[in-house]
Order: sequence, then structure tokens, then C-alpha cells
Amino acid sequence: MGKGLVTAAAVVVIGAAGYVGGVAYSSQRFEDEMARMVAELDSSADIKASRDDVQSGWFDSSGRLKMELATGEQQGPVRVVLPYEAGHGLLSTSMKGNIKLQYGTPARDVLSEVIGDGKAIAFDGSVDNFSGASDTTVTLPVFEWQDPESGTRFNFKGGELTASHDGGDTPEITVDGEVSPFEITNGDEKISVGTLSLNGLYRGADNDFRQDDKIELDTLTIDNGMGQPPVVATDISYSGETRLDPTELRYLMKLAVQDVSAGDQQMASGSLALSIDRLQGAAVYDFITQLQGLLEEAGKPFEELTEDQQVAMLEKVEAPLFTMLSTSPRLTLESLKARSEVFGVDMQGEGQLILDGAGMTDLSIAELQTIEGQRAFLDRMSGRFEFRNVPPMLAMMAGIPPDSADKNLVLTIDGDALLVNGKPIY
Repeated sequence: MGKGLVTAAAVVVIGAAGYVGGVAYSSQRFEDEMARMVAELDSSADIKASRDDVQSGWFDSSGRLKMELATGEQQGPVRVVLPYEAGHGLLSTSMKGNIKLQYGTPARDVLSEVIGDGKAIAFDGSVDNFSGASDTTVTLPVFEWQDPESGTRFNFKGGELTASHDGGDTPEITVDGEVSPFEITNGDEKISVGTLSLNGLYRGADNDFRQDDKIELDTLTIDNGMGQPPVVATDISYSGETRLDPTELRYLMKLAVQDVSAGDQQMASGSLALSIDRLQGAAVYDFITQLQGLLEEAGKPFEELTEDQQVAMLEKVEAPLFTMLSTSPRLTLESLKARSEVFGVDMQGEGQLILDGAGMTDLSIAELQTIEGQRAFLDRMSGRFEFRNVPPMLAMMAGIPPDSADKNLVLTIDGDALLVNGKPIY
């Protein structure tokens, strides 16, 4: 009996020690990851990140993450503050808190002014201590707010956004979210926004950047309050795909509106697909990295620099800039479709514009400051866009007779010359 008690006690002690050790590991790993994240954020030219009020324990931790955004001297400082609490377990670490947006000096809590006291944008997440997999959910509160100057009222019904990471070596994050229908009113005027869905995938591995975004809005209703039928747009969507590797930067954008109607009258529908490719990938990396470093030294955004300062900065990064363009970048109108029963339009189009990159690395920013250099750069442009069944007004502006059966328009770009159906405009 005595030996049994001793053995049982030993098992309990060893188990407790293992549990405490596991929790201590969880706490230490959390602190290491927080420190690493703050350092990465702070390395950006656009963000100053820090952490204060830190209380670290084996079972619980708390603190406040602060990020000051580079918005320029005239706008004043904008700070995102995230007070948090973390609970450390043997298998996972949980974390919760809220998001505050502060503006100006002294700092004003802008979100509280809008959503009201006692409400907050909250986040709640967990991280697996062994795999590193994580899920974080951001909850947008329900609130009503009225602009004191215009009288415009926002009746927001809340939303939710979840970001997930599988814990793999590749820093890949998926985002899914939904914003509930809400309304914006001003007197008798009203805009009703339907359900808004957001999906994204973001991968930031070295030499392999990927970003996929998709936004869908089921309905958008605009009522001018004058007794006329409201304008209703349905199935509005946007998608974007970005790929960046050492070889190339590629971007594809798609926009679409299934239908726009007023009463029983179909007014419009359409879609657009546009892509940019053949930008030299390694040079894009170098250009972004070097430019961010220079902006960090300058301590202000590029647009706030004087023209001379901007030129001087571009001269310092002209090598990767012109290398980036040396692979003859291409802008492609993959497809354009526009249809309207009320206006008698059923137009389609496609085409592309190319910048000739031959000898591009021999250029300099100084050359582009001269009239001759600018003309020489424009001479590198060439493109052709074809539009079929163009609207009557556009056809008339292009010199196509109103009674012509052929309402096609070909836009040709040859250096600084622009031609419509073979006739120069300028």
C-alpha cells in the first residue's frame, strides 16, 4: 500500500511537472512570436510598432500592441491599438482583445465616437502550440451613427472576419468574412447595401508572393427619395490575383455586375477583365525593398516629398526600376462586355498595350526630366484595342456615320500617336 501511494504520488508529480513545463513552453513561445511580429511590423517604412503594459505569466499574459501609421504631417498621427489577453494551455494558446483606432494629438478614440461607448471591434483566436496552426476571428459590432454635419445616418448590422493559418513553413493565410446588410440614409434618400462577402489567400514566402482576393455584394439599392423607382444592382463582384516570383510580376483583375435595373427596366450589365504582366520579378523585389528603406530614412510618404526630393529618391532606385521595365511590360484588356437594353448597347472589346523594354537599363531618371527623353519613352509604347458594337454617341465621336452597319472601333497607339480606325486624333 505504501509503495502504491508513493508510485501514485510520483506519477502525479511527474504529470504536474510535465503540464507546468508544457504551459511554460506555451507562454515562452507566445512571447517569442509576439516579439518577432512586433519587430517585423516595425521594420516597415509605413509602420512604427511597439508593445507596452506587458504582463507575462505561465498561465496568462496581457499587453497592448501599438502601431502608428505613416499618414503624413498634415493628417496627424493615426494609431491602431490592440489591448489583449492570452491564456496558455498545454496544447494551445488562446487570445482575445479589441481594436482601438486613435487619431490626432491628443489622441482621440475614433471608433468609440462612431460605434458608441461600450462597443468595440473584438478579436478572438487560438494557436496550436505544436503545429503553429491558428484561427483568429474579428467581430464588427452592430451600431448606429449620424454625421452631425450632413445628417447622414449609418445603420450598421455587424460582421465577422476569420483569418486562418495552417502552421506550415510557408506563411500562407486564408481570410473569409461576411458583413451583414446595412443602410445609409439622409432624409428620404437611402442606400441599402446587401450581404458583402470577402475571401482571400495571402502567401508571403521569399521569392514566392501570392495574393488572391474576392469580394461579392449580392445587392446594392439606391433610392433618391423623389418617388422614382430605386436603382438596384445585383451580383457585384471583384476578384484579383497577384503573383510575384524572381521571374515575373503578374496581376489579373476581374469586375462584374450581373444586372442594374430601375423598376422593370433593365439598364445595364457588364464585366471587365484586365491584366498586367512581364514585369521583371527580381527587380520588383529590389525596387520595393530599396524604396521602402529610403522612405524610412526620409520619415514621410513619397507623395509628401518635394518634387526635387522625389526625383532624387527615384535616381537612387533607377537601376531596379528600369530593370523591372526591361522585360517589356504588357497591359492586356482581356475582355470588356457592356450591355444595356434601354440604351441599345451590346459592346465587347479586348486589346493590349506594350512598353518596349529593349535597352531600358541604359536609361536614367535624369533623361526622363527632359522633353526629348519623355518623347523617346513614349515612342516605346505600342498597342491596339478593338471595340465592337460601340454605343451610337461614341461611334459618332469616332467619326462613324450613325447609319453605319459597322459600329466597330479600333484604337491604335503608336508612340505618342493615337489613331481611331486608322485616323490620327493627335
